[in-house]
Amino acid sequence: MTEIVSWINAHNLKQAQAAEILGITRPRVSDVVNQKTPKFTVDSLVDMVLRTGKHVQLSVQ
Repeated sequence: MTEIVSWINAHNLKQAQAAEILGITRPRVSDVVNQKTPKFTVDSLVDMVLRTGKHVQLSVQ
């Protein structure tokens, strides 16, 4: 979530603009910005990060 919020801030995006790029609704962007973690699956967060153009690497130890 932090990466997504940083990306939104770095690109000076409004929530509606971010929603369009991320393929989610504006209220879902608000949930991300407000760190409402229980509302998201790992898959949905990974998908959003990929839509920002970033690479995702998952590691379990």
